[in-house]
Amino acid sequence: MKSQDAVEQQYREAVDALVEKVRKDPYILAAIVGGSFSYAQVWEKSDLDVELIGRDGIRPTLSAFLLVENGVNIHANIRPRNAFKQIIERAQQGSLIHSYFSHSTLLFSRDASIQEWYDKNANRTHIGERDQQFQMLNVIASTLPNLIYAEKQFYVNKDVITAFLSLLNVVQGLARIEVLLNDEIPAREVIQPALRYNPKFFNHVYNELINCEKNEAVIQDALEAIDAYLDAQQFIFQPILDYLAEQKAPRTNTELNAYFQSKCDKEALDLVCQWLTWKGIIRQVAAPMKLTVKSQVAVEEPAYYYDGAEPEPRQIRLKADIHQQIHDAVDRFTDTIKQDRYIIAAILTSNLAQDNVWEKTTVHITLILRDGTKFNQKACQLIEEGVPIRVKLYTRSEYRKLLEKTLQGSTLHSILSESKMLFSKEAGLADWHTDIARVGERDQHSQLLNAAGGAASVLVKAEKWFHLKRDINYTFLYLTYVINALARIETLMHGETPKRKVIYQALKHNPRFFNAVFTDIIDKPKDEETLGKVLHQIDEYLAANLQTLFKPLLDFLTDAGGERTITDIYNHFGYRNLWFELACEWLAQKGILEQFSAPIRLTMDSHVSVEEPAYYYDTENPFM
Repeated sequence: MKSQDAVEQQYREAVDALVEKVRKDPYILAAIVGGSFSYAQVWEKSDLDVELIGRDGIRPTLSAFLLVENGVNIHANIRPRNAFKQIIERAQQGSLIHSYFSHSTLLFSRDASIQEWYDKNANRTHIGERDQQFQMLNVIASTLPNLIYAEKQFYVNKDVITAFLSLLNVVQGLARIEVLLNDEIPAREVIQPALRYNPKFFNHVYNELINCEKNEAVIQDALEAIDAYLDAQQFIFQPILDYLAEQKAPRTNTELNAYFQSKCDKEALDLVCQWLTWKGIIRQVAAPMKLTVKSQVAVEEPAYYYDGAEPEPRQIRLKADIHQQIHDAVDRFTDTIKQDRYIIAAILTSNLAQDNVWEKTTVHITLILRDGTKFNQKACQLIEEGVPIRVKLYTRSEYRKLLEKTLQGSTLHSILSESKMLFSKEAGLADWHTDIARVGERDQHSQLLNAAGGAASVLVKAEKWFHLKRDINYTFLYLTYVINALARIETLMHGETPKRKVIYQALKHNPRFFNAVFTDIIDKPKDEETLGKVLHQIDEYLAANLQTLFKPLLDFLTDAGGERTITDIYNHFGYRNLWFELACEWLAQKGILEQFSAPIRLTMDSHVSVEEPAYYYDTENPFM
């Protein structure tokens, strides 16, 4: 490995070289660099993230580029000035977009308005109160699915390990909230500042949880600590509570979404309201609605009101206690929508087995409508006798296209492979769902390449936090994501569709490896020796399966007989895919591919060229 000083010098020279070139292009007005180079340490496997701002009316040759300077890969986006300003000005303070730019560096600007905008908006020290409120609401909305899943795995499935893994995601969401509460713009890594602001809580649910034996008492304690944390931060939900209190009457999901449409994601808002109902903080009733413009049949959507009363203690209802209620609700809902002549089929995409339901189960149903049917919402939250039902709507042709473009082995394919047709008014529709449990060879190769590119990109982050940052717990956190990606790979290599708990599928196929990198270390205190060994074993696993994982890419480069640019690769496969870039970068870092550079122009009118990477694959490469 290079010395850190040498690495940082290489990256500074790469940035300088890029700036020197784009400054000469009159169609580029400014350049901004973000990511590790701007606010943290780079290391030899880092790449650079650059935003290029062009003149209004520019004609980019691509919307995004993979460039290379001084041996450093650069991911660059290019946008016209007005489009760029609109994106940033619409972003809430504290959002991921605002976070990125508040931690960025303006490399140069030939436009005074961009310089003025940057000085005003790239502020990492203060968040407006209203933006802070809505940003926390959005963060908790994205965190609740992981919390609910952790609760279900613990209370219903008695799966301590899966509950623990889901809790790690919950803790990251809560850490983001903690940073926002302390008037700081969250960066990509938020656990470290959260530990400074609230060491007692985050040591308990993060550091201590990672390094102890995972048993029922430990997970129960973590869930209760998180529940108490959210109870103490109930003001996170204040925008919703204030709105409902002012209305003096129940307001439907549709009305809530209309009011908060510019501030909160619709599905996220639906979940937050449902969660507040489960907690007893707000009350839920039902209101009639129609699924299509011309429907004569009404279904029911939830409506909410807030009376400020103290929530009553509730006992969790599990499995058999609620199983029949859920199935009765699905039957009643099915009977209702069957009467709607615009709905031709309904597909249940939830597992409602008795051992898989509880009081927080949301039923997911896909409805297929006649072609030409007009409807107002692609997805909506409904309710049937107190049971929440999440509905997605597609016309017949839209749904057929969805199935045709869905790669076997993908997350959507996994859901559809376990779906159940509730009813169909056209006999042929049921045939669309037959024989989709296995993964075809072509889709298998595509999914393996996607999974391998994803695993390699996260592995680089785990290596950075291990070798450079020396943060063992954060290394382990990233390793859990790598191992999940490897579990998908193992499952796909056996021709199976990966499920949500794919680690258990992988353990059946390759117990020796997955016990070594996962099961055997999960309960142990984490240290440098243990995680160093895991990183080495993962490296060996990827090397052993390299020809299988990257087959489409290596076959193309072999047949090419010479170097090919990343643009050539996109053109060959017919689409741009981030996984191609990540796979090529990782293979070049490992010495499997040789990386060169080739000129490319940023816009149709540019007379100045920058460099994009080109790759050569030598089948006699000793690294193979």
